Amino acid sequence: MEAVSILYDERINAHNVLFSMTVGEYLDSVGKVRDKNPFQRRRISASKTVYSLLKRDLEQGCVIPPIVLALNDSTPRKTLAKNEAIQLVTSRVADLLILDGLQRTNTLMEATSGANSILNQKVRDMVLRVEIYIGLNRIGILYRMLTLNTGQTPMSLRQQIEMLYHDYLNTGLENITFVREVDEQHATLFTELNFKDTIEGFNSYLERNELPLDRSDLLENVKSLENLSHENSKKDLFKDYVLSWLAFLRAVDRLCGNTEVDSDQFTVGAATWGKTAMQVFKKPQVQSGFGAALGKLKDFELIRDVDEVQHLSEQLSLGDSGADDFLLSMNKEMAWITANTKKIGSAQRMFFLFYFRDAFNRQSDSYLNLSGSIASARHKLQSQLM
Repeated sequence: MEAVSILYDERINAHNVLFSMTVGEYLDSVGKVRDKNPFQRRRISASKTVYSLLKRDLEQGCVIPPIVLALNDSTPRKTLAKNEAIQLVTSRVADLLILDGLQRTNTLMEATSGANSILNQKVRDMVLRVEIYIGLNRIGILYRMLTLNTGQTPMSLRQQIEMLYHDYLNTGLENITFVREVDEQHATLFTELNFKDTIEGFNSYLERNELPLDRSDLLENVKSLENLSHENSKKDLFKDYVLSWLAFLRAVDRLCGNTEVDSDQFTVGAATWGKTAMQVFKKPQVQSGFGAALGKLKDFELIRDVDEVQHLSEQLSLGDSGADDFLLSMNKEMAWITANTKKIGSAQRMFFLFYFRDAFNRQSDSYLNLSGSIASARHKLQSQLM
């Protein structure tokens, strides 16, 4: 392995190091890394794809474009020597992440695992160019992944977010534990958050859209890039988002405590949205509305950064309402949406988008008033549905 050149990317505060190595050295480094990530894209295995053509070209000695990797390194440095770059990469192979070239990597692995050992070795001995970004934080990695994949058929933004932050499933975040439904776990404790719901809310923040986006195309990537370009790449944006969400939940817990609403009070036969404050707000539709609202507020310069919501949450109140009336009103709104809208989930997300935009908008009449924001959100939702 040889470090050929090093350039500093000031936009994302990282060094771009061009390495020259054999295919064998590359595969020995990234093979296990690719397999350990549960959110990595599946390989394309159809025999008629362009990758099957690439496999045959490789066996004939073709040169493929550089593969791009990232190495998250928190040590601030303006200069990086070539020998230092080699040492960083070789000592932290497990932390490498493929930004651009996953399918090429899969093709290289297939081309070196056939029955012909002589041909396998020929491909392993070929020289490959690999670019590695050293020093990116996660939002910088996400930004660079999108720029590299724009114009292709990439993972959706949400898939890339899941891939970048999946290690929090094991390590948590400060005092927060993330749980996955596939592990048959549920976020029942106050400091437990559903990982899937949290990712959905964070994705809504980046997209400035409360609705789930299942497709992935060029236009979506460009919009995502425009939003990310306004973010501070030196901050851990996901952490700020999660702590802001937790600060809101703490405020609701402070105001409502263990108060429970009696479902018989509002509509006979209607399903209860949530008896307690935690049951009301710890739902994916709420997190999507929360994330999208914060993105809109930042774009309109009504908040400076996501972490500002942590401080604002300490000032939230129920106005003149008690906890019983507040929970009752929220359940009535959800019952109204169920009875009067066709796309119930989308309407719920839109309601909470308006709800949080009013609650944290200093120009709103219901600023920091959780009860007052309900009527305002209902009025705006109705105007959109008419």
